[in-house]
Amino acid sequence: MKHSPTITVVIVAYHGKRWLAECVRTLLDGCQMPIYLVLVDNDGENGIDALPLEDFQHTVLETPCPMGFAEANNFALNEIGLDSEYVCFLNQDTRSEAGWITACLECFERHSKLGAVTPLLMTYDGEQSEPNALACGRQSVEFCEAEAANDFGGRFFEVPEIPATAMIVRSDVLRQVGPFDPIFGSYYEDYDLCHRIREAGYSVGICTAGLVAHYCGSATTTENSNRRRMRQIIRNRAIYRCRTTGNHRLGTVGGQFFRTLPHHLCRGLFRTPSSQPVSTTLAAHWDMLCILRRLMSAKNDRAAWNAYLDEIGWHKDRMQQTSPPEFENTLAQ
Repeated sequence: MKHSPTITVVIVAYHGKRWLAECVRTLLDGCQMPIYLVLVDNDGENGIDALPLEDFQHTVLETPCPMGFAEANNFALNEIGLDSEYVCFLNQDTRSEAGWITACLECFERHSKLGAVTPLLMTYDGEQSEPNALACGRQSVEFCEAEAANDFGGRFFEVPEIPATAMIVRSDVLRQVGPFDPIFGSYYEDYDLCHRIREAGYSVGICTAGLVAHYCGSATTTENSNRRRMRQIIRNRAIYRCRTTGNHRLGTVGGQFFRTLPHHLCRGLFRTPSSQPVSTTLAAHWDMLCILRRLMSAKNDRAAWNAYLDEIGWHKDRMQQTSPPEFENTLAQ
């Protein structure tokens, strides 16, 4: 099988032995054309050697050490290049339904300025919509109306952001805006990429003609791992908020530490529903203090981002420069 010129699918495996066989087995049903599959072994205990890969042209990569979702995917892109027309980022704990990739690629054909798209995401048992993806869809009035009528009709809905659970991106767009920002590690790196895609003049959306089931949280198996996850989410939500508030970074950072932090600490002390332990909240804000110069200054943020792109050689073979456009417009000194 020759390397497909159309789509490369990247799957990062992290403690994924329970999920990978089903993920790979059903992937063939998701597309009516050849797929170039890239498996990233991110911890060495994923059972990749036992996977049924004979029907794919594939590459297996091993990260030098366990990486966050953003950096592990970037590692793969840097190793394989962007030869395919599209790149699909697919979570290990997904199950593909028939034709979802084909349906998404048809959306790209119909919408010339579409930069990234995801199918409709369901829970792994298929009984309801995946909560995070549903929250993204509900930012569209048309999506809400279709949801209320229980009739998506296979339509495409433009939304501000989509999750990287099963995200397909034009390679030309990735060349222009850059890959995931590793400052996030895991969580919110996908929303940040969507923001850069939209700032570059492209749209982002949901293709309801395609369907993927998602377990959500397959790597979070213990109380400690859940606390680490929530620590990252709290931290990364604040980073994303800083980047999307225009020229008000100082106010956003101040509000985070002097309004949001006390509020969350009180909730943690009284153990209100959905609150986090005080130690988790404090740890997340300590992490923010460690990157305070980037949070407060778009200029510093931009410099660190471009330094990372230079470090991985993104400029050299792809574009002259891929500085996130929002950094150019929000130079808070």
